[in-house]
Amino acid sequence: MRFYRPTFELAALQQPQDRLVSKLGGRPWGFPQARWPVCPDCFYPMSMVAQLAHDPPAIDLGSAGGVLHLFFCANLLCLSYGAGGCEAVILRCEEIGHGLTEQPPDEDGNQSINGEVWISGWEPHDDPVPPEQVSSFYDDGDHMNLPDDIAQPFGFDSRWNTKAGGVPYWTGNGVTLDPSSITCPPFEFLLQIHQMVYIDGAAPPADVVGCTVSIYREIAGETEWEHHAPAKPSAASSPMSVIAEHGALSYGVDVVNFGSDGTAFVFIDRHSAPPVVRWHWSR
Repeated sequence: MRFYRPTFELAALQQPQDRLVSKLGGRPWGFPQARWPVCPDCFYPMSMVAQLAHDPPAIDLGSAGGVLHLFFCANLLCLSYGAGGCEAVILRCEEIGHGLTEQPPDEDGNQSINGEVWISGWEPHDDPVPPEQVSSFYDDGDHMNLPDDIAQPFGFDSRWNTKAGGVPYWTGNGVTLDPSSITCPPFEFLLQIHQMVYIDGAAPPADVVGCTVSIYREIAGETEWEHHAPAKPSAASSPMSVIAEHGALSYGVDVVNFGSDGTAFVFIDRHSAPPVVRWHWSR
């Protein structure tokens, strides 16, 4: 069984966006503002988590030309935060306009725009989960009885918790599927997104990316931190924060607040016309 890990580029380091690209966070390209979802509980406009074009075999939306959009309620005071408030919208390419769509402000005039990273490609990997164990990933009792090296093939290393295909690598809360909204089948696992993703290279300066850059090192069993704040306010494409180990050749980027160390799990029913996508997040 194959799965695919995205490779990322930090949007703040790229030229201004001039076309549709698959990405996490930021503002969607060409999304019709009239279709922007609003939280059913607090009525605040939702925040975009991802805009993903049909790109098989990694992102298979059932037919060519589809673009998946994931939104969630980022209002920490809302009853939906952490318990729902997740929406998915699939648009056809011909429904996508030109230019970035601004998120509608809430009643206080504020926007909640997630950190932005672009997906530059998908790296294939072989899922180490045996085929006969796949069904156990959709039943909490069966999943709890799996050996650790099967239930969590890469431990809880968040570098492996953003991927498409294979089986879901659940968080410490175990299998969190709501059988009233997602049953497998007809739904199939599409992808998962951890709130922190990793980008190759040295961590960029805070003034370049427009957010706090935190560098840590281990000295005599103690962790020492350096926090660098930008001199100018962040831009819409800036991540929430950047974190890296001193001298490391990759750095972590916080793109969305899923309640501290959270992961989104996305499922698709390709048998429906049009396909139906449902998702949730869990810590």
